[in-house]
Amino acid sequence: MNWANRFPLTDDDVNLHVYPSTSKEHAHRHFVLIHGFMSWSYSFKRLIPYLNEYGNIMTLDLPGFGLSNRTVRYYYSYEQYTKTVHDVIRANSKDDDEVIAIGHSMGGQIALRLVQWMPEVSKAVLLSSSGNLAKSSLKLRAASTLPFFHHYLSKYVRERDVHHVLQQVISDKRSITDEQIQEYGRPLENDAMYRTLAKFIRQREGDLSRETLHTIKKPVLLLWGENDRIVPVSVGRYLDKELPNSKLHVYPNVGHLLPEEIPEKTSQAIAKFLA
Repeated sequence: MNWANRFPLTDDDVNLHVYPSTSKEHAHRHFVLIHGFMSWSYSFKRLIPYLNEYGNIMTLDLPGFGLSNRTVRYYYSYEQYTKTVHDVIRANSKDDDEVIAIGHSMGGQIALRLVQWMPEVSKAVLLSSSGNLAKSSLKLRAASTLPFFHHYLSKYVRERDVHHVLQQVISDKRSITDEQIQEYGRPLENDAMYRTLAKFIRQREGDLSRETLHTIKKPVLLLWGENDRIVPVSVGRYLDKELPNSKLHVYPNVGHLLPEEIPEKTSQAIAKFLA
């Protein structure tokens, strides 16, 4: 991979936040948290207070999602996302620091690319990660070039009630709060998101191939919810089989949003992985 970045962004462009570790013992360890598709850094809100004990934390919104700047010139591919996160890591850590990439859902594919290509990233943690999703079909990519396509996307997404969507991704539906409904709905109100989403559909590569997964030798922790209806446990088992140095842990009665559903257990599993 050529690390030359033709689309450099500012901290504000990606809604970057840095949380210094609450423990001096881990002042040279950095976690970079990478959210999933149609999500944003808010999804890590409950995890941060627990994980902060074990290192510094960086959160960002991938261009096109969350509160990122959608007016920037950008190429919406996994490779370019990896370069953007790489720039954030370089700007907020030192050469001898330990960096762990934590990716949820789609963010897991970016975490895998970081641990494969970036020497500073020593380990990866995948939370219900995408694992074998192909590139968008040729027909869909062609449709995404049509001038009205982003209007269709806007209509399609806005017709889906946020509360209903959260019921599909969170195992305990009674735990869903008004705050979650409001915060996950915020980015969907921005019309510019649908233009960038059309580009993402057109420019996104497929997930890493089985052959590429075999080349990733660094430790990878896979955490999954047994009741995940978005990325089923079978994907976790596939990744565990194909990654040479991985460990899979499955939680009963948990859905797709591990950072929100079981933040303390997720943090504890990460701490044990790093011990």
